[in-house]
Amino acid sequence: MIFFLIPILVGAFGWCLVWALSIMPFKWPYLADKWIGQINLAKLIPEITDKDPFEAMKPVINDKLDDFFRHKLSAKLPMISMFIGDKTIEELKEVFMEELALLFPLLISEFSTHLNKDLQQQWELKFRAIIQHKIIKASMPFRWVAFVLGAIWGAVIALILPLI
Repeated sequence: MIFFLIPILVGAFGWCLVWALSIMPFKWPYLADKWIGQINLAKLIPEITDKDPFEAMKPVINDKLDDFFRHKLSAKLPMISMFIGDKTIEELKEVFMEELALLFPLLISEFSTHLNKDLQQQWELKFRAIIQHKIIKASMPFRWVAFVLGAIWGAVIALILPLI
């Protein structure tokens, strides 16, 4: 009876040991937080640092401001449209473009900062559980190996035990 019980118990111990090591949460969150903290979204968007992306967007912004001053503003505030002519619209667009050129790098920086924080929150909420499930599934062969090795070791112990 002991000859069968010892290998099974030692094998089960090996199984549980590998299972516990694969699901222990003490290292996984730390490593994930470390890896996610190293992601710099400004480097993922090279246009931000290499060249001025605002210059490439100027025509689109200019068209949108022109549409705003000529159509939307006059629709919302008809009294103002009577006092604003083409020259005033061009001057207003120029002032807005200068201000947007100053704000754009700050907006991109804030956006990437908040995106990094959101990425960390998404890790906390979704990906950690998925990865832990994958780790448990991937460790299944190791658990079986640990069980078999433990059973062999237990059999050796059961054979040597009567000799002592």
